[in-house]
Amino acid sequence: MRIKLFESKKISWKITIYYAIIFSLVLMMLSASVLYGLRIYLINQAINKAMNTSNSIIERINGSTGEQMSLDDPELFAGEQDSTISARIVNSNKIMINSLSKFNWSKLQISTNNSVKPLEVDGLHLVVANRQILNGDNGIAYLQVVVNMNKEYVFLEALFVLMAGADLVGIAISLFAGYLMSRRMLYPIDRITRAAQSISVNDLNRRIEVSQTDDELSRLAKTFNEMIERLQLSFEKQKQFVSDASHELRTPISVILGYIGLIDRWGKEDADVLHESINAIKNESIGMMELIKKLLFLAKGDSRNQKLKIDEFSLNELIDEIGRESELISQKHTIQYSSSGEISLLADRKMIKQMLRALIDNSVKYTPEKGSISLLAYKRNNLININIRDTGIGIPSHEISKIFDRFYRIDKARAKETGGSGLGLAIVRWIVDAHKGKITVESNLGDGTNITVELPAIAES
Repeated sequence: MRIKLFESKKISWKITIYYAIIFSLVLMMLSASVLYGLRIYLINQAINKAMNTSNSIIERINGSTGEQMSLDDPELFAGEQDSTISARIVNSNKIMINSLSKFNWSKLQISTNNSVKPLEVDGLHLVVANRQILNGDNGIAYLQVVVNMNKEYVFLEALFVLMAGADLVGIAISLFAGYLMSRRMLYPIDRITRAAQSISVNDLNRRIEVSQTDDELSRLAKTFNEMIERLQLSFEKQKQFVSDASHELRTPISVILGYIGLIDRWGKEDADVLHESINAIKNESIGMMELIKKLLFLAKGDSRNQKLKIDEFSLNELIDEIGRESELISQKHTIQYSSSGEISLLADRKMIKQMLRALIDNSVKYTPEKGSISLLAYKRNNLININIRDTGIGIPSHEISKIFDRFYRIDKARAKETGGSGLGLAIVRWIVDAHKGKITVESNLGDGTNITVELPAIAES
């Protein structure tokens, strides 16, 4: 379960708190390790001191370093000057027979086994060594050496307080330094946020300053700028599309309103004016309906709601169908159509026909009477090629890359005569792209136009 305190804080504070927690844990573990290691070291030192002292006393008793001394000899402990060391010798009945100065550890039990271990008595920390001594004919005696570690533990406690204070200071410094570092590291994000807040639909020209360092934040800024550029391009296209569509619709509406006014003035009395006006209104309405259909087609394509109905069909039959229809529609041109071999295509037949119809109609519009238009389909390298060639007026080379743009028309005066809206080739391009195909145009002014559509043998929906 997440802590609500973290949920309500800024990222800079969260990073600071996490950093401080980790730093604090590291400091505490380091301090605990130092204290524990130092405590073990001091205990081992005290154990060595107790063992060395007991060994020294036993050597005097055994005479290993000189004259043998008795257990009750007052000079037996004369060599031990360390104030932290106490010692005593007791007989087998646990009665003390000799001691070093005043032995204050009567509560300590004498162990009959040789041992050395740390103990705590009355809140004091001791190291106690017990040794067994052979007392000649008098039997067994016991030596007990006690090392008082009180000073060492006072030092450890003082060191603990000092290290705890140092840890607190370190944690406070880490909080302050972490906050400054996180603010500095996250400053580009604040800059991106402010830039994003200042950008609106009416002002997409602003960009975020990108630092020269190649880090995550600079890449984020670059990505944000690229996103704004795409948005700006999309909005500009949308505005241009709406503007062009409004312009295209304004003309037929103006014509219709003009003829309505003509009918209102003279059409009631003049049958010729009435007939002319009705025909004009009908033609403009049909043209406007076609324009709206094309606009809706492209709008559905842009929103990815235009679905393909993929079926396998004979391209040969479709080419023959388009050819016969073209001969009927345009009897003033020579229409040639053929297919090389049997060709099956897995695609949306309705859209492929719409694409071919648009390309043929475009050739008819811009090819003079008695000119020729050819339609050829063939298969090459697992690609299906459809070639449309005409002997029309051609396209200037610098205009070829623009002919698939929406509402783009090379000869606007001629477009008014032919009734073109500038959307036909845009729809063609969308259909080709939707089928994962490719379209190429070869043309020169006055030399006709050659358009080739390449489609995969199996189109993808």
